[in-house]
Amino acid sequence: MPVRKVGKNCYQWGNQKVYCGTDAKRKAILQGIAIENTGWKEAENEIDVKTNHYSFVLPAEFDENNEAFYLVSGYLLISTDKEGKWRVWDLDKGEWRGWNWIDSPFYKAYQKKYPLTPPHYFQFDTLQDAEKHTSKVALTRLKNVIKWIEGDEDSLHGSDIALSLISKGKRSALRMKMDSKEKEMARHPNRSQRWIPDRLRKELSNELRKQMVCPTCGEAVFPSLLAAQRHHFYCEKYGKQPSNYLFMTPLELLMFDFVKTKKEAESFQTPIIFISGIALLLGMALPYFLDSRADKV
Repeated sequence: MPVRKVGKNCYQWGNQKVYCGTDAKRKAILQGIAIENTGWKEAENEIDVKTNHYSFVLPAEFDENNEAFYLVSGYLLISTDKEGKWRVWDLDKGEWRGWNWIDSPFYKAYQKKYPLTPPHYFQFDTLQDAEKHTSKVALTRLKNVIKWIEGDEDSLHGSDIALSLISKGKRSALRMKMDSKEKEMARHPNRSQRWIPDRLRKELSNELRKQMVCPTCGEAVFPSLLAAQRHHFYCEKYGKQPSNYLFMTPLELLMFDFVKTKKEAESFQTPIIFISGIALLLGMALPYFLDSRADKV
């Protein structure tokens, strides 16, 4: 898979980490080579949603008898519904990602075959269609985040992107910060229940510019605030990210504990080896010291 440009001086291989700045393209290419050598394939990261290492909250529409779940970019989950159709669930935003989005690769083709109403515009005929749509969603979101980071802090477009990075719960909490004048404005018949005043959107945008940046490694490009928080946690605790960008598998945790134990053992052995070496040198030098004293006597 070729490396693609996703922003000003920013490059990405597949749906993996975005590199920006000096040598960004070279770093993305090297990552792609390393991943391809391991046999990895994009959008085919099958996971076990019954794992005890991550608390999955899945919508009832998914087929409970189907254990085939595929994770893309750490937050987009693909599986079949009870009608046997494939769907894409956004774990971070808690909503479906359907082909009714105008930039979807299947917007025109599916519109000719199916009504532009739910649940039809949430359903895909094949896993391949769902994967292609999901890759487009993930790439577009990262491009928007990069534009937001590089753009004007006071732009309304930037605040719109900032709103797309938070969950429904955080959005509801944001609405509770409206003052009396803004609450009156919210009652206007042309405004939906999701409306948020410009003041709060700009405040959110400025807050997120700080919260998204990883305090450990400095990475700032993430598809959502929750994704950023996950990255911060794993970066600080483990110094690396899960292979699926969502949770550590039992094998990964086992490997981490093994490496940690090995490093601790090596660091513990180092002073012992040093002291043993000093003792050995003293033992070898002591006879010469005693001989020299005897000669003087």
